[in-house]
Amino acid sequence: MTPQAQRIFFEAEAQAEWFIGILRLIISSSLAVVLFVTVWFTGLPDSRVLELQLIYAAMTMLSYFGLGLGIIVLIGAGRFRAWMAWPSALIDCVFVLLGTWLSLSNMGLSGQFIAAFPTIWLVPVVLACGALRFNPPLLACMSVVLIVGFVAILTIPFLATEAEARAGLIFLFGWPPNLVRIVMIALAAGVLVTASMRIRALLRRSIDEAEARGQLTRFLPAELDGQLATRGLDAMREGQQQRMAVVFVDIRGFTARAETLSPADLSAFLARYRASISKAADETGGIVDKFVGDGAMVVFDDRHSDAATCAVAFAREVLGGVQDVRLGIGIHLGEVFAGVVGGQGRLEYTVLGDTVNVAARLEAATKVEGVSLLVSEDVMQALDVRQSDWQHFPSLALPGRQQPISAWGLNKAPDRMA
Repeated sequence: MTPQAQRIFFEAEAQAEWFIGILRLIISSSLAVVLFVTVWFTGLPDSRVLELQLIYAAMTMLSYFGLGLGIIVLIGAGRFRAWMAWPSALIDCVFVLLGTWLSLSNMGLSGQFIAAFPTIWLVPVVLACGALRFNPPLLACMSVVLIVGFVAILTIPFLATEAEARAGLIFLFGWPPNLVRIVMIALAAGVLVTASMRIRALLRRSIDEAEARGQLTRFLPAELDGQLATRGLDAMREGQQQRMAVVFVDIRGFTARAETLSPADLSAFLARYRASISKAADETGGIVDKFVGDGAMVVFDDRHSDAATCAVAFAREVLGGVQDVRLGIGIHLGEVFAGVVGGQGRLEYTVLGDTVNVAARLEAATKVEGVSLLVSEDVMQALDVRQSDWQHFPSLALPGRQQPISAWGLNKAPDRMA
């Protein structure tokens, strides 16, 4: 499973557990109201056994309410972990089994009367809640626990007298238990409707993310597919600060050259030129951020502290590989903001910041200084090259910047980086 899929399923499980916590509050509160109303109108039973039965029911509802509240608080505090769904789900099974066992034991009935108790009507609700978790192994485990538990309960012996059994059974099929059964059917139906809605919402979200990702990959460089899968589209929209080498490439005298070419020849020329840029970027680990006319912006991630070396290798490769034109290339190394911008109709990966501006101005300065490649002092400091290969510009003025910078120029295109 991909990291993105794992993230989606974890979020779905956390939301499901929170919703199940809400359901526990609703179920326990609803049953408590039904019990209170029916007892209020019918009066307390004149039987110690039935009084204990009501006490057990009240304690079960209170405990179930507390469990639901505890889960909600845990998730609200951001402490939920995927493994917690297992004990949470199995506790639901234990509540049903324990409640049934206590009721049978209290009334002295054998396990064969298990279907007479309203607690067994909680089984569809519990299993429906399990289905909300989108975890088939967990749901199968819950089913096994319930089945084994009820098989064990069937072995409970008959202890009540005939009169006690008759009185108990008459009570179990009276108004209060039957109202509880009706409420449980309604709750089970509600949970199943909710489960269907959640499944549909998860499917809708998956489709939306797939569409957004497909839309994004139209503009997103293929090298960033791994980031998209790991971080997700939302995280990439938020963007992040990172250190990169930024390269700008431009053809000298392109406007005059374009005037001499037919549209078909111009298109073919640009296609070959861009193919050369893309090939050099692939070979040196760069990402083509964008092409604009005869210009290109290529970025190199510095997470392995080799962005400057790779960027200069790219520049040398381009200078040696693009024939019949003169190029200007500027490179700077520093912090940038990298992320996805735009609306749903037009998503675009972009790199922003002063580092980008400096690289663009260095490329423009190659025209003035008469060199093919200009790199900033930050780039040079990160390289391991012979200084004799380069011409030093200790105080290079860049358009739009008040302070000059130290830069290094290269005016030849060697076969490969020395």
